[in-house]
Amino acid sequence: MSIRKVLGLALVVAGISATPGFAQDWGIGASIGLQSDIERHFRLDDFAARDGNAWVDFRLQEKVLLRGTFGSMKVKGDNAGRTVDVNGEDVVLPDLKTRIDYATIGVSYQFWEGDYTSGFFGGIGGYKVNPDPAPSEAITNFRDARESVFGWHIGVDGDLRVVSRLSIVGRLTFHEIYSLSRRSILTANAGAIFRF
Repeated sequence: MSIRKVLGLALVVAGISATPGFAQDWGIGASIGLQSDIERHFRLDDFAARDGNAWVDFRLQEKVLLRGTFGSMKVKGDNAGRTVDVNGEDVVLPDLKTRIDYATIGVSYQFWEGDYTSGFFGGIGGYKVNPDPAPSEAITNFRDARESVFGWHIGVDGDLRVVSRLSIVGRLTFHEIYSLSRRSILTANAGAIFRF
């Protein structure tokens, strides 16, 4: 069963089982943003579209949230732009693309400051690496491997209340993905959350 199906089923089950408990401070949200592979170096101009995700969270304690997130990001392949030997000839690989779908669960600790809340979070998850087809058969072996792997994430976020139950969210997340090419990805997202 794919990560998308598992997360979708988990969100449906959580939604159905949570109906009587909405008064206990549930939230649903979504965001879009930019990502950058920071495995070799960090540069602001390396941020590129896209990362998108949706989440459900539940307040465990006054300042502690449990959050389940499903998302998808489009990244450059690990070998993109490298010079490789293809049939005895040096070839510069094109910007091979890879889609990474993910489902994570984590805990967030928040600090309230009136209508603005900041916090930090971390957790674990599953990541499904899906490389795009190679433009030619000769470079197919240089694409990322298609695989489902484990990873973890940490980050910081903040939200600004717009109306009583709706807030605008900004989030910076570091993902460490234990794929064959060992990806380290930083995402910067903006979105909204609605609290029940």
